[in-house]
Amino acid sequence: MILDTILENYSPEQTILIATHLIADIERIFSNVIFIKKGKIVLNKEVEEIRQESNKSIDELFREEFRYE
Repeated sequence: MILDTILENYSPEQTILIATHLIADIERIFSNVIFIKKGKIVLNKEVEEIRQESNKSIDELFREEFRYE
């Protein structure tokens, strides 16, 4: 419900920052992602570029990067 409300009121001129570990729930709305690990950016790319390069979902990459955290 919260995600649908955000999407209904979103404007292309806006930026939305979402911090979560529940990637699978909201992956469909990403255009860019940034992974921050121990205060350092470890990934900062457009979603389609990531998917093409890795052949994985953002959720899969997130789980690999933060598996033991």
